[in-house]
Amino acid sequence: MTEPNPLPQGSTSERDLADWQHLHPLSPILRGGVVGVAIIGYAATQFIDDIFRSLTGGSKDPGDEAADQSLREGLGFLFDHSLATAAVIVTGLTIVGLFGWLAWRFAKFRVADGQIEFRKGWLFREHRQVPLERVQAIEISRPLLAQITGLSQVIVQSAGGGDSQLKLAFLSSGRADEVRRELLALAGRRDEAGPRTAAGAPAGADGIPTEGSSPHPLSLDEGHEVFRVPNGRLFVATILHGGTIFLGLVMLLAAAVALAAYGSRFEALTGVALALPALGPIALGIAVNRVGELLKHGNFRLAETGTSVRIQHGLTDKRTNTVPLHRIQAVGMVQPLWWRPLGWWRVKVNVAGVAHDPTGTNDTETTVLPVGNLQQALDVLTLLDPVLSAEDLRRAALGEGTEGGWTLVSPRARRFDPLSWRRAGFAATPHSVMVRTGRLSRKVSVMPHARVQSLTMAQGPLERRLDLAGVTLVSTPGPVSVSIAHLDLETATTLLREESARAGAARKFARSGCTSADVPSQLVTPDPHDER
Repeated sequence: MTEPNPLPQGSTSERDLADWQHLHPLSPILRGGVVGVAIIGYAATQFIDDIFRSLTGGSKDPGDEAADQSLREGLGFLFDHSLATAAVIVTGLTIVGLFGWLAWRFAKFRVADGQIEFRKGWLFREHRQVPLERVQAIEISRPLLAQITGLSQVIVQSAGGGDSQLKLAFLSSGRADEVRRELLALAGRRDEAGPRTAAGAPAGADGIPTEGSSPHPLSLDEGHEVFRVPNGRLFVATILHGGTIFLGLVMLLAAAVALAAYGSRFEALTGVALALPALGPIALGIAVNRVGELLKHGNFRLAETGTSVRIQHGLTDKRTNTVPLHRIQAVGMVQPLWWRPLGWWRVKVNVAGVAHDPTGTNDTETTVLPVGNLQQALDVLTLLDPVLSAEDLRRAALGEGTEGGWTLVSPRARRFDPLSWRRAGFAATPHSVMVRTGRLSRKVSVMPHARVQSLTMAQGPLERRLDLAGVTLVSTPGPVSVSIAHLDLETATTLLREESARAGAARKFARSGCTSADVPSQLVTPDPHDER
């Protein structure tokens, strides 16, 4: 395994990080760039609107007459006194520059005494400290304005809640990469920086397809690229969404109603055009959601470093996320109904230490494949956990019935799920538990026995009458839910007891230094009298 050496005591890089350092001088401009553009745009529109109203003599409220008169007098003074205008502009720029200089002057960071420290603010001061032992990941982000100026921000993620990120915004791109590597070494996270394969090994040496990728390896820090999602495919997948399909059906229905009411195609089109403003807010909301999805997952690349995967994505805000393999708690793939004709799947994971966003607007660290065919999804899953069997995963994705050791839900479950009760079920392997659900929209969830946090069994009032129960394998928060509903009560009880024994045995094997592949097959059907 090729790993970067830890920084020796007293090295130049360590001494640099131990001293207080400033961010890039352009940082205040970039941080306030979007806000400044918005303010300038709003002021410009109001200014132009006031000028046109003053010149055209449009209808005004009586209370606006004094304001218009003051505007005309102020404009006349500025136009007649160029020196005064220049003085106003210079004064404004000086004030903005002074505030920016103060913001840059008091923003510093360093790494000392086993923690990362960041200070900012000259009027209201803030001092944040993140212990290196609590660092979960260190990422690089390049928003659009930063890309234009060649800057990047370093995002230090620590264990904690939603406000657990420390951002060093901004540094030059080269310096940001250096700081990230140095922080990884100091934090003892070398497993997230070094590739498994030797330098110069071609991408895809482990059999994973490299569609659209270069055969040349990336830098040692980024690993070797193994997969890339074409933006064209991502665009089609983004459009094939329930919201866009619903909007299209509504517009077709409106056209049909208008045609039936008016009887003429021209009049029908006129009626549809008149009805469009009513659909405007809905269409705008769907468009914003779909565009955001495309911008978030565009330019998607997946690279492997041996002990982690590196995800690069984003059209306007380019981000690089690292997902260490040892922190992956559960994996899953889903195929929406509208993707089935094309055979596309999406792969997501639960990662320890990564907060889950139920809305899905900030799921960049849990999506390891935004869209791909079944074989690509299987390749990604076996890359994340080589112990998983591609054949078992394929059977979980496409299979039905009990073939391959699957246990299905009770036939009485047809009352709750008439479409997929013949397919829904679970299967236990020496390594993990697999759950499949759905017939129109397919879903597969996999959790290793050693990652099971706890188990729950639940019954609703109707399920109690039918002797049914649901079992959930509790993981860390994330988009993958490993639960199976409407099992026979006896089957659910057996699953709860046996999986508890399997999870305990798997954790013992993990603590003893054995790998997942060393778990004996007898754990699939453990002795019911075995006590943990």
